[in-house]
Amino acid sequence: MKEKYYVLTIGLFIAFICIFFIVKDKPLDLKSAEISELYSYLGEVDIYHCGGLSTYSSDEVTKDDISDANRLCMAYYNLDDQAKTSKTSAITGKNENDVKICQVEEGIAFSADENTECSYTEIKKTDLEKSYLDIYGSKPKIGNFNITNSDICYLKEDTYYCGKAQTYNIAVMPETSIYRLKKNALKRFNGDIVISDYFLKIVNNTCYLTSGEEESSDCTEALSKFEDFEAESDSVKADFIRKYGKLYKHTFKKLNDDYYWSKSK
Repeated sequence: MKEKYYVLTIGLFIAFICIFFIVKDKPLDLKSAEISELYSYLGEVDIYHCGGLSTYSSDEVTKDDISDANRLCMAYYNLDDQAKTSKTSAITGKNENDVKICQVEEGIAFSADENTECSYTEIKKTDLEKSYLDIYGSKPKIGNFNITNSDICYLKEDTYYCGKAQTYNIAVMPETSIYRLKKNALKRFNGDIVISDYFLKIVNNTCYLTSGEEESSDCTEALSKFEDFEAESDSVKADFIRKYGKLYKHTFKKLNDDYYWSKSK
C-alpha cells in the first residue's frame, strides 16, 4: 500500500511540474518585429500626438477611455506610407480670415503652405478601418478627426482628405520630456501578450508618473541633483527611469492570427 501511495505521489508531482511548464508565462524578444509593432499601438512620446499618451494613467485604460477622434488619429499614424497618397492643389481663394485656401473637394478646403499651394493626403476609408481594427480589434465609428493641432482629416464618401485646417489653436506648453523604457514582454498561458514598461514625464524639472499630473516628489528631488539630466548617458537615464518611473502593463489580445491592444494599467 505504501509503495502504491509513493508511486502515486511521484506521478502527481511529475504531472504538476509538466503543467507548470505548460502554463508558465513565456518571455518574448523585446526587439522582435511583433513586439515593436504592438508597442507602437500605444502612441508616441509627442504630447501633441493623438491626445498624448493616454494609455499612461493612474487608472486602467481601455479603448472606451479614448475619444473616437483620437483612436482614428492613432489608426492614421499606424497606416503604411503606401496607403497615403500625397497631393497638391492650387490656391482657389481666401476665407473670411483672409487666409489663402485650396478647395480640393466640394465642402473640403485646406489652408495653403507658405501661401504657395496646398499639400494634402488622400486615404481610402477601408485602409483606415483596417488600421483601426489592427490596433483596437473592432470597427471604428467613422468621422472627421485631427491628426495634429493644425492638421485635420475630412471624410467624403469613401476617401479621407487630410491637410492643414483653415483655423486652429496654437497650444503653448512648457518643455516636456517623456521617457519610456521597456522592461519585458510575456506571452501569458491564456494567449495574451503583456508588455511592461516604465514611464516618466518631466516638465520644468518636475517628475510626473502619468500623462496627466500625478507628481512624484521623490523623483523630483532626485532629479534636482543633475545639472542637465538630458545630457546624461543612456545608462544613467535608464537606471533613473527604472528607479523612479512608474511600471505599466499593456495587455494585447488575439483576434484571428493578430493581436490588438486591450488595456493598460
